[in-house]
Amino acid sequence: MGFDFDKASQSFDSLPFQDRLSAVGNLVKNTFTVIGRDRDIVVPFTRMAIYHFIMVTTFFYGAMGWWYELPGEAWALVLAVLLFLYKHFYHNKQEIRLSWTVNETITGNDPDYAGATRASKGLKGQIRILAWLDIGMAVLRRAKSKEGGVVNWLINLFITGLREVWDLVNHYLLPSVAVDGHDIKPGIEKMKKLKDQVPESLVGVFGIDFLGSVIRRVTVPVYTGLFVIAALAGYFGTGLFPSYEIPFEGTPITLTPIPLVIALYFGKIFNNLFERTVTCIKVIYFTIFYAKITHPDSISEDLREELLNYLKLDQVDEVENLDSQEAAEGDMQAAPA
Repeated sequence: MGFDFDKASQSFDSLPFQDRLSAVGNLVKNTFTVIGRDRDIVVPFTRMAIYHFIMVTTFFYGAMGWWYELPGEAWALVLAVLLFLYKHFYHNKQEIRLSWTVNETITGNDPDYAGATRASKGLKGQIRILAWLDIGMAVLRRAKSKEGGVVNWLINLFITGLREVWDLVNHYLLPSVAVDGHDIKPGIEKMKKLKDQVPESLVGVFGIDFLGSVIRRVTVPVYTGLFVIAALAGYFGTGLFPSYEIPFEGTPITLTPIPLVIALYFGKIFNNLFERTVTCIKVIYFTIFYAKITHPDSISEDLREELLNYLKLDQVDEVENLDSQEAAEGDMQAAPA
């Protein structure tokens, strides 16, 4: 079909951040319309949110134990580390269950979380592979962010080669596992052919990671605000928390690091929950997209038009304006000189 994934993604990324944030806000609002059809869709997100709350809380509890000698501080740190190591496996298990529940809902069934759990039990091998893929890409991305001459060049080259497959894995492989039970390797091969099956009405949004950089841009000001509050509390709250003297131009300044630790805790909680929210929205959106491409007749007739508008982002003004702009540019390029 000749759709340019990179061009579409770059065009969306070229939107001002306020427009991208507004687009995400509208998408969230429209997603709640889908969620409202079956409350069990929320259960996997709730479980992931609780998982992250426990993981972050136990880590900071152990860290605070250094100053306050809290009971069980060492065990809390051990639990936090174990939860951190297992999180990718837990994420993918819950995302598979979310995808399965969404598909069951739009096909006219009445799913529950117990049914999603039973369905995921037969997909343990695929879930583990998806988790290892997540871990591998996370490691590569961190390595890419570090300067390293030839090693960095090789890593960049390797990541570039994986880019198309990775985008397809992120967006479409997970529902292919959840909905059709595909194994990973044949699933990837099938995903590569999906672009030839995309309806003309949806080609403009296929392959766009429209939630890409929003997480980072939203969380940075949150962390900044918390850091400012923590710095003030660290200076003026020395009488309430353990404090230390720091030499400064010959005059010691008394500060307490406890408010900074507390600020980091709330910042991390917010970041993790916001990231999980965005991830769940993407799982819902691309599960519906996958069903529309591969099993259009399975979608309930009363939902088809509504879900098509949802997939086309018809109610997201910023995306509509982007499509109009690109269409106008295409007409200008096609016009004779």
